[in-house]
Amino acid sequence: MNPSIAQPVSAPDLMDQQSPQQLLEAFEQFGRLSEQLQQSYQELDERAAALTRELAAAKDERLKQLAEKEKLADRLEKLLTALPAGVVVIDETGQIKSANKAAEEFLEQSLAGKNWHHVMKLAVQSSHQPDITLKNGRILNLTQTCLDSDEGEMILINDVSQQRMLQTMAARQNRLAAMGEMAAGLAHQLRTPLSSAVLYASHIGQPRINTALQQKAGEKIRTSLRYLEKLINDMLMYAKGGEFGDASFNVNQLLVSFKSRMEARLLQHNVCLTIDSQVGDCQLKGSQDALVSVLCNLAENAMEACEQNCRIELNAYLKDEHLILAMHDNGPGLSEEQQLHIFEPFYSERQGGTGLGLAVAQSIAQAHKGDLLVKSRPGEGCTFFLCLSLEQGDQFLPSGQSPFQNKKSSQLEEHV
Repeated sequence: MNPSIAQPVSAPDLMDQQSPQQLLEAFEQFGRLSEQLQQSYQELDERAAALTRELAAAKDERLKQLAEKEKLADRLEKLLTALPAGVVVIDETGQIKSANKAAEEFLEQSLAGKNWHHVMKLAVQSSHQPDITLKNGRILNLTQTCLDSDEGEMILINDVSQQRMLQTMAARQNRLAAMGEMAAGLAHQLRTPLSSAVLYASHIGQPRINTALQQKAGEKIRTSLRYLEKLINDMLMYAKGGEFGDASFNVNQLLVSFKSRMEARLLQHNVCLTIDSQVGDCQLKGSQDALVSVLCNLAENAMEACEQNCRIELNAYLKDEHLILAMHDNGPGLSEEQQLHIFEPFYSERQGGTGLGLAVAQSIAQAHKGDLLVKSRPGEGCTFFLCLSLEQGDQFLPSGQSPFQNKKSSQLEEHV
């Protein structure tokens, strides 16, 4: 055997080689480790119990919150059911996710799962945003609100049929009241031409009147009767408040009709009329004849204001979804005081004027979802702006007495 290789040592021999002191230290260390393990286990057990209690408390709180949310959802559902306004929720594709009972009653059909735009297309007769008129005659006001995280929109629907009817009736009453206040002045205006017609008619009845005097008297009678006819037509038009049809026509047709109607008068008074249109084939809805009468009224006023060498310029252009028809003349212009009262019924500083022409013209403009405005300086001519909205959202009541009229007029003034 090779003496260099170490022989293995057995365990008893190893223990024999360790002193009692070393063994005692080893047992003490083992005891300390056992105590630490027992303490760690106890702490772990206590921590597990604490987490269990926290989890139970969190579960109870979660259940409590869930119950409260269920109660809130139930209250909201009952509120939506009892709400007189309609509520429709649509997703980003336009699909109706939910709708309350009022919305379904307004539109007379179930809505959940249907496409909102398709429903509107079938139910709506005309749209003047934010109002829509249904085929059943109901007028609804729509308000749209975007939901969080691009999840779609919520649409609030209010039935404003009765409100619009009351506004129209109140506006008509205002017009009739204004006419009643001026009844005495109107009676005077009717009596003067009527007396003239009666006087000249009596001349015609004389036995020895010659043909020239008969023709002159006949012409005077026709002039008086035409004046009476115009006065009565203006009164009826103002009382009507511009309630016209909904026919479609383009601006070029409107301008051609206006020029054709005024051609004889322009030649008779040697008036230069220039029309510049930059709108192309722009479409309008309403009464073409009524709007032509507005332009003719403005042109007649310009011809009467200009003493000689009358020049009238009519410019048509688009600005901010509005059609602007601006008529400018080279007359003496208007003072600030005149501009404040010029659209009032029966206000006239011209001898023989009825004072209804511009009031009727403005009423017609407002009935076509627009307005008639004026800008002038003394000695620099006068410019009237007939502003017609191309958007269905800008709606004026036929009366011109909309509660939003001042706001709308200020907005239109920015366009001119």
